[in-house]
Amino acid sequence: METGFKPYASLILVLLVSYFPIAGFIAGVKNDILTGYLPVRFFMSESLSEGFMPWWNPYVNFGIPQYADMSSSFWSPVTWLIAGTVGYNIYSITAELLLYILLGAWGMYKCGDLFNWNKDIKLIAAVSYMCCGYMVGHLQHLNWVAGAGFLPWCFWSYHLLLNDYSLKRLSISAVLFYLFISASHPGLIIGSIYFFA
Repeated sequence: METGFKPYASLILVLLVSYFPIAGFIAGVKNDILTGYLPVRFFMSESLSEGFMPWWNPYVNFGIPQYADMSSSFWSPVTWLIAGTVGYNIYSITAELLLYILLGAWGMYKCGDLFNWNKDIKLIAAVSYMCCGYMVGHLQHLNWVAGAGFLPWCFWSYHLLLNDYSLKRLSISAVLFYLFISASHPGLIIGSIYFFA
């Protein structure tokens, strides 16, 4: 297992080139990300900036409990970090989308360590995961891409935990699975239960 930032920097470069129209903010992702995800996250940003907890969103479907909508990623620390700092707009939600794609690639690269792959094979696996049809086909579905971003990390931590149980590894797995569950679409959560069981 080699150390260093070079492979991770290579993945950043591949992300910027592969998703150049989006990463360069030349073209925007449209459809569901703008109509389903951005409005509820923008509401969270505005509520927090005004000093209110965004428990209830009166602007969607004549009012919904925002905390109960699993598609809004209300319980995700990433969502709260963005909503509480820079706020949500088309640029921040696009950056979040690209972050999840990059996290998935980094996670796939780390999974290569579990199987003792050489660095070239790990890089190919990470780039393939980052640019696969699932990622490109679901760009408008933020919580599907978020789930795909955290899933390799969950597999990585779960594999380490099964091989050598310790409190530290259990804590890492718990945090990674929480990030996965709090940001993913319910379909991915249910599928992962079958996979990990």
